Amino acid sequence: MHIVVNTRLLLPEKLDGIGWFSHEVLSRITRSMPEHQFTFLFDRPFDERFIYSDNVQGKSLFPPTRHPWLYQFYFEQVVPYQLKALQADLFFSPDGFLTTKHSVKQVPVIHDLNFEHRPQDLPPKYARYYQKYFPLFARKAERILTVSEYSKTDIHKTYGIEKSKIDVAHNGYNPAYRKLSEEEKCTSRKRFAEGEHYFIFVGNFSYRKNIHGIIKAFDHYKQHDGVGKLLLVGNPLWNYAEMDEALKHARFSNDVLFAGRLEIQDLTMAMGAAEALLFPSYFEGFGIPILEAFAAETPVITSPLTAMPEIAAEAAMYAHPENFKKISNHMKDIFHNENQRIKLVRKGKEQLLNFSWDQTANKVKSTLLDTLKMI
Repeated sequence: MHIVVNTRLLLPEKLDGIGWFSHEVLSRITRSMPEHQFTFLFDRPFDERFIYSDNVQGKSLFPPTRHPWLYQFYFEQVVPYQLKALQADLFFSPDGFLTTKHSVKQVPVIHDLNFEHRPQDLPPKYARYYQKYFPLFARKAERILTVSEYSKTDIHKTYGIEKSKIDVAHNGYNPAYRKLSEEEKCTSRKRFAEGEHYFIFVGNFSYRKNIHGIIKAFDHYKQHDGVGKLLLVGNPLWNYAEMDEALKHARFSNDVLFAGRLEIQDLTMAMGAAEALLFPSYFEGFGIPILEAFAAETPVITSPLTAMPEIAAEAAMYAHPENFKKISNHMKDIFHNENQRIKLVRKGKEQLLNFSWDQTANKVKSTLLDTLKMI
């Protein structure tokens, strides 16, 4: 069978959450399905490192898709033409985008529906595109994959898709994350936090990630005899005035450090030396940094909303995104209470056993094979 895959987010040195999902899953399933042919559709020249095995060919299409108008042209014009030309048996899309203009069986991974519940967090053109097309994609799909039970229920309730049509393939984590030695922690503190202890956030900067709340919590922590720095790892996704305002009014703004985007070898060092990961988001379909912190034996402070309790279970401390004082108190508890740290690290290691990219890939493979049997 010929499986055509949307691989537009396989970008060298720029893999984000869905890009990592694509890489980790596709590198495994292509090698484990040698009897099937795969064609990867890129929207720009591609890196040969993403051609994982002999049964994979890459194809560069045009135009690069980074705007809603280009999304529409690419998936409603360019992709269906290629599916027909390639005589595809199945179209698999790890980022959820499908085409409504072809009858081939299609399987998307719809990671979450944040744009349905928090459209104000996105530029209006993007929110309108997602709200128009993703309900169509969900109904067009032969089966749907998603990354949490929370998202499965959300897709069912929001789009009216039967739960029997939706499969859950939890995300995994990069095994490069590990416990650091004291010497490595000392080196990382010098590199990332001017030699001081620090708390860390990892992810894109957007309202739903609650960077403004993290800054408020850190400032409150510092005003009440807290020590150290706040390290924000990532880059702005959209214009984010609330973050700028929070930073402007923070008394200890000089202790808020911006690392930009870090490559994996640096990110593992930054995560492993942190006092805790601060991840009190308003909305997450999963939350991979939670698993990465568990693997690094770094305590986690997260939110009780959406998928985060499903992923962290009893291995994290929880605070509502808007309760910055509670976040601050958790930071103080983790910094001063060694027993609390030990308990969180132990529970994190236990919770981590439920997740791996091998498990993710096996579930995706099973869904794709079940769909191919229907042809």
